[in-house]
Amino acid sequence: MPLPAWATDPSSLLITEEEYEALPEEICKAIEVVDGRVVFCESPTPAHQRVSRNLTFALLTARPTGPCIEVLQDTDMRYRHRNPHVTKTGKRFTFRRPDISVLWCLEPGAKLWSSDVLVAVEITSSDDEVDFNDKRAEYAAQGIPVYLIIVMDGDRVGSIDEYRLDWSCRNYQMAAVHRSMLVTELPEGMKIDISFPDLERI
Repeated sequence: MPLPAWATDPSSLLITEEEYEALPEEICKAIEVVDGRVVFCESPTPAHQRVSRNLTFALLTARPTGPCIEVLQDTDMRYRHRNPHVTKTGKRFTFRRPDISVLWCLEPGAKLWSSDVLVAVEITSSDDEVDFNDKRAEYAAQGIPVYLIIVMDGDRVGSIDEYRLDWSCRNYQMAAVHRSMLVTELPEGMKIDISFPDLERI
Protein backbone atom coordinates (compact mmCIF):
# COMPACT_ATOMS: atom_id res chain seq x y z
CA MET A 1 0.00 0.00 0.00
CA PRO A 2 1.38 3.46 -0.86
CA LEU A 3 2.10 5.80 2.02
CA PRO A 4 -0.49 8.53 2.71
CA ALA A 5 0.10 11.99 1.28
CA TRP A 6 1.42 13.45 4.55
CA ALA A 7 4.47 11.16 4.41
CA THR A 8 5.83 13.18 1.48
CA ASP A 9 3.76 16.37 1.87
CA PRO A 10 3.84 17.77 5.44
CA SER A 11 1.08 20.25 4.57
CA SER A 12 -1.39 17.35 4.33
CA LEU A 13 -1.27 15.65 7.73
CA LEU A 14 -4.72 14.08 7.84
CA ILE A 15 -5.22 10.36 8.36
CA THR A 16 -8.11 7.98 8.96
CA GLU A 17 -8.09 5.09 11.40
CA GLU A 18 -7.97 2.66 8.48
CA GLU A 19 -4.91 4.42 6.99
CA TYR A 20 -3.21 4.42 10.37
CA GLU A 21 -3.80 0.69 10.85
CA ALA A 22 -2.17 0.02 7.46
CA LEU A 23 1.05 1.96 8.23
CA PRO A 24 4.37 0.25 8.91
CA GLU A 25 5.10 -0.18 12.62
CA GLU A 26 8.13 2.14 12.58
CA ILE A 27 5.95 5.03 11.35
CA CYS A 28 3.14 4.26 13.81
CA LYS A 29 5.59 4.51 16.70
CA ALA A 30 6.60 8.04 15.66
CA ILE A 31 3.14 9.64 15.62
CA GLU A 32 -0.05 10.30 17.53
CA VAL A 33 -3.34 11.33 15.90
CA VAL A 34 -5.52 14.14 17.25
CA ASP A 35 -8.85 14.84 15.57
CA GLY A 36 -7.65 13.03 12.45
CA ARG A 37 -4.42 15.04 12.25
CA VAL A 38 -0.95 13.51 12.55
CA VAL A 39 1.22 14.72 15.41
CA PHE A 40 4.89 13.71 15.33
CA CYS A 41 6.46 12.57 18.60
CA GLU A 42 10.04 12.95 19.78
CA SER A 43 12.00 9.81 20.64
CA PRO A 44 12.39 9.36 24.41
CA THR A 45 15.79 9.93 26.03
CA PRO A 46 17.58 7.19 28.00
CA ALA A 47 16.71 9.00 31.26
CA HIS A 48 13.05 9.11 30.20
CA GLN A 49 13.14 5.38 29.46
CA ARG A 50 14.70 4.57 32.84
CA VAL A 51 12.04 6.52 34.75
CA SER A 52 9.28 4.88 32.72
CA ARG A 53 10.68 1.41 33.35
CA ASN A 54 11.17 1.90 37.09
CA LEU A 55 7.75 3.44 37.66
CA THR A 56 6.11 0.70 35.61
CA PHE A 57 7.75 -1.92 37.82
CA ALA A 58 6.55 -0.08 40.97
CA LEU A 59 3.01 0.10 39.59
CA LEU A 60 3.02 -3.59 38.70
CA THR A 61 4.14 -4.43 42.22
CA ALA A 62 1.37 -2.25 43.72
CA ARG A 63 -1.48 -3.93 41.85
CA PRO A 64 -4.25 -5.45 43.99
CA THR A 65 -5.08 -9.15 43.87
CA GLY A 66 -8.39 -8.13 42.30
CA PRO A 67 -9.80 -6.72 40.11
CA CYS A 68 -7.42 -7.41 37.25
CA ILE A 69 -5.19 -4.40 36.56
CA GLU A 70 -2.62 -4.03 33.77
CA VAL A 71 0.24 -1.56 33.42
CA LEU A 72 1.34 -0.81 29.85
CA GLN A 73 4.03 1.42 28.37
CA ASP A 74 3.75 3.40 25.11
CA THR A 75 0.46 1.85 24.01
CA ASP A 76 -2.03 3.54 21.66
CA MET A 77 -5.00 4.80 23.68
CA ARG A 78 -7.98 5.56 21.47
CA TYR A 79 -10.37 8.25 22.68
CA ARG A 80 -13.81 6.93 23.55
CA HIS A 81 -15.40 10.37 23.62
CA ARG A 82 -15.22 13.28 21.22
CA ASN A 83 -12.34 15.63 21.95
CA PRO A 84 -14.14 18.90 22.82
CA HIS A 85 -10.88 20.84 22.96
CA VAL A 86 -10.11 20.38 19.26
CA THR A 87 -13.30 20.29 17.23
CA LYS A 88 -16.94 21.28 17.60
CA THR A 89 -18.12 18.84 14.94
CA GLY A 90 -18.44 15.06 15.08
CA LYS A 91 -16.04 12.64 16.72
CA ARG A 92 -12.90 12.02 14.66
CA PHE A 93 -10.13 9.45 15.06
CA THR A 94 -7.91 10.43 17.99
CA PHE A 95 -5.37 8.52 20.00
CA ARG A 96 -2.56 9.41 22.34
CA ARG A 97 0.21 7.17 23.58
CA PRO A 98 0.79 7.79 27.32
CA ASP A 99 4.23 6.87 28.60
CA ILE A 100 2.45 4.62 31.11
CA SER A 101 -1.18 3.55 31.35
CA VAL A 102 -2.75 1.80 34.35
CA LEU A 103 -5.93 0.12 33.18
CA TRP A 104 -8.51 -2.57 33.62
CA CYS A 105 -7.22 -5.80 32.04
CA LEU A 106 -8.10 -6.09 28.37
CA GLU A 107 -9.58 -9.06 26.61
CA PRO A 108 -7.10 -10.83 24.29
CA GLY A 109 -6.76 -8.85 21.06
CA ALA A 110 -8.74 -5.87 22.38
CA LYS A 111 -7.61 -2.31 21.68
CA LEU A 112 -6.94 0.11 24.52
CA TRP A 113 -9.60 2.80 24.91
CA SER A 114 -9.52 5.85 27.17
CA SER A 115 -12.47 4.43 29.13
CA ASP A 116 -10.24 1.51 30.20
CA VAL A 117 -7.59 3.75 31.78
CA LEU A 118 -7.40 4.53 35.51
CA VAL A 119 -4.10 6.43 35.49
CA ALA A 120 -2.22 8.10 32.63
CA VAL A 121 1.43 9.08 33.11
CA GLU A 122 3.48 11.41 30.92
CA ILE A 123 7.21 12.07 31.35
CA THR A 124 8.14 15.50 30.07
CA SER A 125 10.21 18.64 30.37
CA SER A 126 9.03 21.72 32.25
CA ASP A 127 8.15 23.65 29.07
CA ASP A 128 6.19 20.97 27.18
CA GLU A 129 2.81 22.63 26.60
CA VAL A 130 1.33 19.50 25.01
CA ASP A 131 1.60 17.47 28.23
CA PHE A 132 0.71 20.32 30.59
CA ASN A 133 -2.13 21.83 28.56
CA ASP A 134 -3.41 19.71 25.66
CA LYS A 135 -3.19 16.25 27.19
CA ARG A 136 -4.31 17.45 30.60
CA ALA A 137 -7.52 18.83 29.09
CA GLU A 138 -8.01 15.84 26.79
CA TYR A 139 -7.44 13.17 29.44
CA ALA A 140 -9.85 14.94 31.80
CA ALA A 141 -12.49 15.09 29.05
CA GLN A 142 -12.02 11.34 28.55
CA GLY A 143 -12.75 10.76 32.25
CA ILE A 144 -9.34 9.32 33.22
CA PRO A 145 -9.36 9.52 37.04
CA VAL A 146 -5.67 10.33 37.66
CA TYR A 147 -3.03 12.07 35.54
CA LEU A 148 0.61 12.15 36.63
CA ILE A 149 3.14 14.43 34.92
CA ILE A 150 6.75 13.55 35.69
CA VAL A 151 8.78 16.70 35.06
CA MET A 152 12.39 15.99 34.14
CA ASP A 153 15.26 18.33 34.98
CA GLY A 154 17.92 17.04 32.60
CA ASP A 155 18.46 13.39 33.53
CA ARG A 156 16.82 13.81 36.95
CA VAL A 157 13.21 13.89 38.11
CA GLY A 158 12.50 17.47 39.17
CA SER A 159 8.92 17.00 40.36
CA ILE A 160 5.76 14.97 39.79
CA ASP A 161 2.45 16.77 39.38
CA GLU A 162 -0.55 14.72 40.48
CA TYR A 163 -3.98 15.62 39.09
CA ARG A 164 -7.30 14.14 40.15
CA LEU A 165 -10.51 14.30 38.14
CA ASP A 166 -13.25 16.62 39.31
CA TRP A 167 -16.23 14.57 38.14
CA SER A 168 -18.63 17.51 38.35
CA CYS A 169 -17.04 19.36 35.43
CA ARG A 170 -14.62 16.89 33.79
CA ASN A 171 -11.56 18.95 34.72
CA TYR A 172 -8.44 18.04 36.68
CA GLN A 173 -7.66 19.56 40.04
CA MET A 174 -4.09 19.63 41.34
CA ALA A 175 -3.87 17.07 44.15
CA ALA A 176 -0.15 17.31 44.95
CA VAL A 177 3.28 18.29 43.69
CA HIS A 178 5.78 15.62 44.73
CA ARG A 179 9.32 16.93 45.21
CA SER A 180 11.57 14.05 46.29
CA MET A 181 9.28 11.01 46.50
CA LEU A 182 6.08 9.84 44.88
CA VAL A 183 3.83 8.82 47.75
CA THR A 184 0.19 8.40 46.81
CA GLU A 185 -2.74 6.01 46.65
CA LEU A 186 -4.08 5.42 43.16
CA PRO A 187 -7.45 3.89 42.19
CA GLU A 188 -8.19 0.36 43.38
CA GLY A 189 -5.99 0.86 46.44
CA MET A 190 -2.67 0.92 44.54
CA LYS A 191 -0.22 2.45 47.05
CA ILE A 192 2.95 3.93 45.57
CA ASP A 193 5.95 4.96 47.67
CA ILE A 194 9.07 5.45 45.54
CA SER A 195 11.92 7.94 45.78
CA PHE A 196 13.12 9.99 42.84
CA PRO A 197 16.58 8.31 42.95
CA ASP A 198 14.83 4.94 42.64
CA LEU A 199 12.93 6.24 39.63
CA GLU A 200 16.22 7.37 38.06
CA ARG A 201 18.28 4.28 38.78
CA ILE A 202 20.00 2.43 35.95
